[in-house]
Amino acid sequence: MTTSRLPERKGRSVRLFGRNYPVLLPSLRDPRLHVAAVLLTLQLLGQTVLDFRLSIAQILICLAVGALIEFGVAFLKDRVILWPASGLLTGNSTAFILRVPGTFHGQWWSTHGIWIFIGVVAISMASKYIIRWRGRHIFNPSNLGLVLAFVILGPNYTEPQDLWWIPMGPWMIVTYAILIGGGLLIARELKLLGLVLGYMGGFALFTAVALLPVPDHCMIASWYATPICGPQLWQILVTSPEVLIFAFFMVPDPRTVPDGQVGRFVFGVLVALLSVVLLGPTTLEFWTKTAILGSLVFACAGRFALARLLEPLEGAGGPFRTLGRLGWAAPAVLGVSLLLLAALPVSAELSLHGTEPAPELPDGTVPTLTLTVGSGPDLGSWTVNAAGSALPPPSTGPSSASARIWVLPSIPSASIPDNVRAFDQSMDQATADRWAHDLVLDLMIESEARRAHDLGLASQGAVPDALAEFTDVINADIAASKSVEKTYSFDRVQLQLFLPKFSSQARRLIGVTLHGTTTLITRDASGKVVSQLTQSYAKSWGLTLPNPGSPWVIGNDFTDLTPA
Repeated sequence: MTTSRLPERKGRSVRLFGRNYPVLLPSLRDPRLHVAAVLLTLQLLGQTVLDFRLSIAQILICLAVGALIEFGVAFLKDRVILWPASGLLTGNSTAFILRVPGTFHGQWWSTHGIWIFIGVVAISMASKYIIRWRGRHIFNPSNLGLVLAFVILGPNYTEPQDLWWIPMGPWMIVTYAILIGGGLLIARELKLLGLVLGYMGGFALFTAVALLPVPDHCMIASWYATPICGPQLWQILVTSPEVLIFAFFMVPDPRTVPDGQVGRFVFGVLVALLSVVLLGPTTLEFWTKTAILGSLVFACAGRFALARLLEPLEGAGGPFRTLGRLGWAAPAVLGVSLLLLAALPVSAELSLHGTEPAPELPDGTVPTLTLTVGSGPDLGSWTVNAAGSALPPPSTGPSSASARIWVLPSIPSASIPDNVRAFDQSMDQATADRWAHDLVLDLMIESEARRAHDLGLASQGAVPDALAEFTDVINADIAASKSVEKTYSFDRVQLQLFLPKFSSQARRLIGVTLHGTTTLITRDASGKVVSQLTQSYAKSWGLTLPNPGSPWVIGNDFTDLTPA
């Protein structure tokens, strides 16, 4: 984010250890203070109404590390005592974007993953002082540190702030007003308005052009029930408050962009183009946001060459003269940029084949999305489907004289919390009750399979991810020469939203939570009852649909997952 240094107030000094140290205090005209005011206001909203998964302790640690590093360098190297405005801004911007899975809104003083926050701020500040060219740092400090953290540590340890925050309402309107209004005023003050508009206009245009030939390119997000594709994906990306933060407060850093107005506009358009190029191979929200952040790293790496190429347009000489002065630098910069450009998509692709799959991707593979083109079924198919839908579903009764008839316990109507409805707006009461019915049916199938030691029957109520939980107890009963009959009684059923096990920025999971009691009657090999135990029951299950029209079956045990 903006880290320019304006002339500070002079005339103050402090004598320490036999030496005079000039004291540089902040000025109200310093744009860094204006940026900090906007970001701190958004942080306040994030801790109160925007539900940021970030603690106050994590914010303060980032601010302290950034401030101490800048103050220490200025004191020891420049012999100056100054207000560390740039360090505070780097720490604040890091805290604003960086998240650590396992931190939840409301954990105000959590220090979970604090070493990651400290490391990112330290690396960001170090890049400012070490990676320099002609007296200026090359990369936007916080941007480089964040991209390195996301690419190296991956989604198991880090995550960017969500692309979408809360549903549109009064507080989100206030957030947009502060973000856009403050961003435009600061960009105008720094003469960077052309750069901001170049990025936003270019990003909207290039994203639309890129999605036009591939309308089935989709993104899986933590806050949406289904993959986001086509026009909806374009709308989400262009209006995302997190992308606006990037456009207004990270791209327009006066110290890491070209000096001329033409160069700044072209720089903004170039960052937008790189953002869309890097978005190409991404399908997960984590890598979509990382790709957008990464575009600025590559643009900053080549900005000196870009500035020299654009000198003719800024009135500094002819184009051939400019190219001649570049010499070998132009192809070298181009080659290094292309090499770096390949690093992020490769990292994104490798992350999709990790050894720790999320529950919604049991085999660790990339989800495949099928594009269906057409306006509806033909007349014959519609007639057959309409007639078939009028018949009772297969699960409501036996399909033959020898089929089993399942007697289910009483099932209360399933409650649907507000966060489930907000996540999946298609969820209605009929669907929730259907899930509850099919889940109880699956549990009755598993109960009978355990009583009868029937491993084949057990596979009818659960898929392999959850099946082991039931077959393990059957095998244990067989080894102990006993049989167990399990019955249920339910007094409450509700849907519940959970965070995935390995990455809290992966798609949320909807499970069915059952409350009640269960009774286990244990018999020995002769059929004699040896024990009977009644205990409370509270478990959450994830369901999957094996085939269209079939009942839902148990897919995963969500009981130990963290509620979202």
